[in-house]
Amino acid sequence: MLEGELEYWTAGKQICLKRIEEIFVNANVMHQVTVQKGTGYVRYQVFMLRPEFLAEEGSFLDKKYIRSVLQDYKFQAAVLYQESEMQRKVLEDMQEMNRIQDAKAFGYEMAFRNKMAEMWIDFIHMLGVEPESAKLRTSEKEERLKEMLTFIHQEYGNENSLSDIAAVAKVSKREALRCFQEEIHISPGAYLKEYRLQMACTMLRNTSETITIVSQNCGFHSASYFGKVFRSQMGCTPYEFKNRIGAGSRKGISEKNRFRKIL
Repeated sequence: MLEGELEYWTAGKQICLKRIEEIFVNANVMHQVTVQKGTGYVRYQVFMLRPEFLAEEGSFLDKKYIRSVLQDYKFQAAVLYQESEMQRKVLEDMQEMNRIQDAKAFGYEMAFRNKMAEMWIDFIHMLGVEPESAKLRTSEKEERLKEMLTFIHQEYGNENSLSDIAAVAKVSKREALRCFQEEIHISPGAYLKEYRLQMACTMLRNTSETITIVSQNCGFHSASYFGKVFRSQMGCTPYEFKNRIGAGSRKGISEKNRFRKIL
C-alpha cells in the first residue's frame, strides 16, 4: 500500500491494509479488493511474481524452495505488517525491487532477480517453512489430485459430477473424496464451487458480459442460484460486486509495476 486504505477479502477473511503494509496471496486463492468507505484516493502496487523467473520449473531449486511453498494448499495468504524484523525485511526487499525496476539501470533485470531471490528466502524464513522437509507433490495420491484439479480448472463451465471428476484420475468416488480431504481439506464439490466463483469474479471484473452469461459460463445452472452462492461467499451480490469494481476505478485506484505471474 502506498496511500489510503483497502479492504482485502481472501480465504474467508476481511483484512484492512494500510500504508506500508502488504499481503501475499498464493495461487488459485479467491480474493477481492475494495476501497475503504470514506477513502477518497488509494494507490497501491501489485507484484505478480513468476516462479520461473527464480528457477526453471521442475529443477532442484524450484522443487526445494518454490513449489514446496506454493503448492501447500494450507497456505493461502500472509499479511506483512511492520511488527517484526522478518516482516520488515521482506517489505524492504520489495521496496528495493520497486526501486530497481523504476531506475532501469544497466543490468537491472539481473539485479531485480537477485533481490527477488533474497526476498523469497526472507519470506520463507518469515513463514517458518523448512523447504527441505516440505511435502512435495510426488506421491501417487498427489498425482491423482493434480489430475482432478486440472480437470476442474479446464471444465468448470460444464456440468460435472463427482463421478466425472473421479473418472479423470481413474479412482472411485470415495477415493476422490478422501484424496481431496486429506490433501487440501475440502471436498471436490466445494472446490469446484469455489473455483467457479473465482472465475466468475474475474469475468465480472474484466469483461462486460451480463451476470446471466457469467453464471452460465462458470457452470451455474441459473442466475438466481449463482446470486445466492455468490452472496453467501462474497458478502454481496454479483451486481454489487461489479458496480463496486467500477466505482473503485472511478475513485482513482491504480496498479503499478505489474510483473505477471501465474503460479
